[in-house]
Amino acid sequence: MNRKQFAIYAALICAIMGVVVGYGVSKGNALLPAIAFVVGTVLVVFGKRSVKEVMEDERTRRVSEKASRVICRLFVMGAALIGTTLVALNKHIEVGYTLTFLACALLVLYLVLYSFYDRGALQ
Repeated sequence: MNRKQFAIYAALICAIMGVVVGYGVSKGNALLPAIAFVVGTVLVVFGKRSVKEVMEDERTRRVSEKASRVICRLFVMGAALIGTTLVALNKHIEVGYTLTFLACALLVLYLVLYSFYDRGALQ
């Protein structure tokens, strides 16, 4: 499979996932969208493995790492700021606590993974 065929394959899988998720939501079934997401993700990963061309190089990977780091920082700062503001104002307290807990969980996950990769797991 080449890159163009993979793009068509991935778009088709995503379209089918969208239909299944939409159907599951309309019927009130939470299990169907979850299954569609897992199966679709697995199919895309297996499809990407069968591509014979180079899909990404070192520069693409480095740019992706930088973008991910910036998005992580922005989300954590934004979620913490909005969450604590909502809790302090006594408005939408559940949403505020959810955002602050998500910010904390993401920071803990980042620290755990950073220490894991820093110990030489990348070599």
